Amino acid sequence: MTPAVDPLTALGVASATAQFGTPLAYYAAAKRWLKLPWGVKRDDYIPTVTVVIPTYNEANHIEEKLDDVYRQDYPRQRLEIIVVDSASTDGTAEKAKRWAEAHPDVDVKIIEEPERRGKAAALNKALAAARGEIFIITDADCRWSQRDALRRVAAWLADQSVGAVTCLKKPAADGPAGVETGYRNYYNTLRLAESKRWSTPVFHGELAAYRTELLRKIGGFPTDVGADDSHTATLIALNAAAPWRRKTSGA
Repeated sequence: MTPAVDPLTALGVASATAQFGTPLAYYAAAKRWLKLPWGVKRDDYIPTVTVVIPTYNEANHIEEKLDDVYRQDYPRQRLEIIVVDSASTDGTAEKAKRWAEAHPDVDVKIIEEPERRGKAAALNKALAAARGEIFIITDADCRWSQRDALRRVAAWLADQSVGAVTCLKKPAADGPAGVETGYRNYYNTLRLAESKRWSTPVFHGELAAYRTELLRKIGGFPTDVGADDSHTATLIALNAAAPWRRKTSGA
């Protein structure tokens, strides 16, 4: 006689299968995509670039972040930096202004919002003022580890089939037993594999680059969703007219 299965046990097994089995199966399938060629033609492409730093009470970070962008090996005349400050109360905008005055060789715009209306609204303010062919978002509290990050982004966007590019995120410090690093390695493997297959839905605010004309074509950044970076990149991949039917995480 076959023993009866306890309903709670059956439910637990089914739940565990759904929660762990399905993602692991997807991961195993996705790893095979890593062997695919990128199918993207990279070139020495040097477009005009707008780097946007949205801020709210980032006085402890804004000067270091501006230094971080300034260190980039990219032609000054083709680089624009826009700081959009959302009514900070700690002097963020004032520090950004002083930094801009001390670095007259780079085009820096400081946009001060009278009230805090959220990141997407701030990005749309910057988009309206941007002169760059490529619109790049970066967080004030992150740092780019490579001085050629902008050149690497531009190289991917040399191919007209690429509409948006993002980065691989690495933690500045790891937690106990390397949990954060392990998670990020797993996560980044998936994103790279998805990018090779066609497109990844996950973008990072540390560096998210978009073709400016495509951003304007889809109406800018959505103000009614939380994931403005990933949502916007997905809209570009799904809805933008040909030839921009792809995005990649290979910056």
